Amino acid sequence: MTEGFLLGIASIAIALIGFSGVVIALGRRGEGKWTPSEMLQLRTLVEPSIVSLLGAFVPILLGLLFLNEESLWRTSNALLAVFHLVGFSAFIVRGSSSGVTSTHKIMVTIFILILLFLLASIFNYTPYHELAFGLSLLYGICTGVHNLYLLLFYPSEQVR
Repeated sequence: MTEGFLLGIASIAIALIGFSGVVIALGRRGEGKWTPSEMLQLRTLVEPSIVSLLGAFVPILLGLLFLNEESLWRTSNALLAVFHLVGFSAFIVRGSSSGVTSTHKIMVTIFILILLFLLASIFNYTPYHELAFGLSLLYGICTGVHNLYLLLFYPSEQVR
């Protein structure tokens, strides 16, 4: 995986985080009138984007420590899995009281598959370490884009 790809993912993540400010300024949301569902969507826009942003820099920084490429990617996958699990745990806690959409449930299923792929890489059950890492980063971006779309185009009453 090239450094350019990782920096591209980081740039997209920064853009998504920036767009959250635009979402906040739009309409009644700018006045602080957020439903619990909208707050969940906003957090689920920002947090996976932050995970992808931070995760994109992990192999670059670890590359300074590791000479063995396999160790680099397995360690990067382990750190990214921890980042994702922290964010996912927060989503589960918030989602239980805020109302999770059907598309969120689909994203949770995809998350579980991505997490299994990361675990397979961490414990060396698959040789596709870079692919697992890249898909995990892209999952965070897709989650952010999905929630940006929900916030922009669907009032909270229509989302479920």
